[in-house]
Amino acid sequence: MALPNFERRQYQSFGPNFRIDTGNPTMGFNGSSVYDFYANNDNGDVSLMGMCQGGIYHFYNDRTIEIIGGQKNDRGSVDVCITGMKGSVVISAMENGDVRVSGKDIIFDAKNNIKFKCGENFTVDAGNKVDIKSKEAYLDAPHSYGPDCIATEFNANSFLGQVYSGLAAEGIARAAITAAGGPGLVGVEGVVSTAIKALA
Repeated sequence: MALPNFERRQYQSFGPNFRIDTGNPTMGFNGSSVYDFYANNDNGDVSLMGMCQGGIYHFYNDRTIEIIGGQKNDRGSVDVCITGMKGSVVISAMENGDVRVSGKDIIFDAKNNIKFKCGENFTVDAGNKVDIKSKEAYLDAPHSYGPDCIATEFNANSFLGQVYSGLAAEGIARAAITAAGGPGLVGVEGVVSTAIKALA
């Protein structure tokens, strides 16, 4: 293994708070350094940006990083664009931080699938309505109980029960609720038969 060549290194300091380091042969996880801009404030907070021989461009700051664009753009322009050419784009909030996306409208556009995975609860709070359009739709919730669940063993106060309450199809809705709760086909057949006669 060749020894590090420190003769190629160029180091220039612009006072106590900023310096430029190029050709540093010290090896990191992505190879040696091509160049680094290094700065620190009087409190010791560090800002570092540069490139490694392995090709990674890194940007590091001890405190908050702001990216703001579009002050002079026309309304409706693209102000900030982040693009991954052949791989993934990963945004992570470590420790106790949240990942927040806000805007007038938010659009998720995928060529294939969109998946939401959470360790606890998934909540949708819509001020007006929720529309779901699909060729097929499935819901697997074996422990759905309470007055606000979509389906229970039999609960007239469930979501389906409230939607069809007082209508001619209320009996069919109750049959669907009963079937979703899983009491068996025999009980469902009786409710469905009665409901169909009522519709007639």
